[in-house]
Amino acid sequence: MVRQLLKTTGFRRSALALLTALLGFAGASVQAQTDGGVLVFGGTGKLGSEIVQDLVAAGNTVTVMSRPTSNRERLDGLEVSFVVGDMLDDADMKRIFTEGNYRVVVDASGQVMGGDDAFYYQAQELISTYAKQTGVKQIILHGAVGAGDSARLINIEEVFPFQRTAIEAKSIAEGVLQNSGVPYTIIRHLSLLPDGSVESGEAMLSRDRTTVGPVTRDGLARLTLECVDNTDCLNTIFHAVDLGYDLGDGAERFYDMYERVIKPEFFTRPDK
Repeated sequence: MVRQLLKTTGFRRSALALLTALLGFAGASVQAQTDGGVLVFGGTGKLGSEIVQDLVAAGNTVTVMSRPTSNRERLDGLEVSFVVGDMLDDADMKRIFTEGNYRVVVDASGQVMGGDDAFYYQAQELISTYAKQTGVKQIILHGAVGAGDSARLINIEEVFPFQRTAIEAKSIAEGVLQNSGVPYTIIRHLSLLPDGSVESGEAMLSRDRTTVGPVTRDGLARLTLECVDNTDCLNTIFHAVDLGYDLGDGAERFYDMYERVIKPEFFTRPDK
């Protein structure tokens, strides 16, 4: 039933708060949303805009940090506030945090292909520093399988060079966040399914950090929302997967990629 409901995009947006309650972690303690809003980095991007839509639908006060040149079209019609700045500019980040009132920060930012991947940890240093100073209660960081202790899952020589440097930088960013003193949630994914893909309803966060597989952006957004203010998610690293998604004609391509990149002891093709 839940899977069918989630496949209807309009229904997913309008009834998201109810579905979150139904699908949330058992025994989680959720704070009343009276002590500040949610600040989202990368909120104008493909993943970030999905997260913003879900946060707004669930009744959160949402602020999106954007560059002066950011395209905000994905957020048209949503009740969000914007702050403009550069994630690598200390003065901008200090201003954004001190002039706002945020209880949760979501970092779904990404570096453009060909850019300096040091961005990931340099930005996280500023996010963590000012989040700590201003009393933010949770940072949710979107990362990558292959970072941190999940490096053991990957045949790194089979990863494209530009992805290697990004994974290395995201490993450092994870460490920065974990050592910051701010309660954190790190959500890693291996690969995102194509734009417009709708989750199966079985997208999940696994504490087993050998779990790998594809996931949709809308699934990641829902899982992010489930972790906002959720004490079961604090100081935890998750791997996000949608094991129920039907890859259809793209299955062979995905499985071939997984068999090349993921070490065999950590991946078994479900169709064999």
